[in-house]
Amino acid sequence: MNPEAMNPQVTNPEATNPEETNLQPTNSQAIPSKNVVQWLNEVKLLQQQIKDLNLELINATQTADAWRSRYEIEGQQRRAESSQAQATIAQLTEQVTQLLAKPELSTELGDDSIALQIKGLINLSDLQAKLFEVWTERDKAIAALKAEQSAHEKTKKDLTMALADAMDVLTPKKAS
Repeated sequence: MNPEAMNPQVTNPEATNPEETNLQPTNSQAIPSKNVVQWLNEVKLLQQQIKDLNLELINATQTADAWRSRYEIEGQQRRAESSQAQATIAQLTEQVTQLLAKPELSTELGDDSIALQIKGLINLSDLQAKLFEVWTERDKAIAALKAEQSAHEKTKKDLTMALADAMDVLTPKKAS
């Protein structure tokens, strides 16, 4: 076997001293050290990129969590508003049902004829016409009452004046 083939590090076949062979780097040994430095720089660059990407991931996760929280809060508000609206609709539906139902009229006042007249009014226009008629009669009664009160006050004044005059006439005058 060839001794040079067994020791591939021997770059100078003429050199007989093994220490000289290892002390002098050849061109092929200088290139790998440049590659190692370049690879180390690339590793550092990739590590920095990983750190940057991890920070971006953390920021993106925090932003996503904030949006998710807002979305959930808004969803809760919408569900609460929806259930409140449904309750209001149910309540109003019940009120409409009660209003549309024909109410039983109370005859506690003892006037059955009025209750029978009101029961005879079937539709809204008849009821409105009757209401207008009743309000007109009420306004006339109020005006008549005011006129009667005014006349009563005038009569009271007149009678008081007449009584005062009669007292003056009947009272003996002092001799002056």
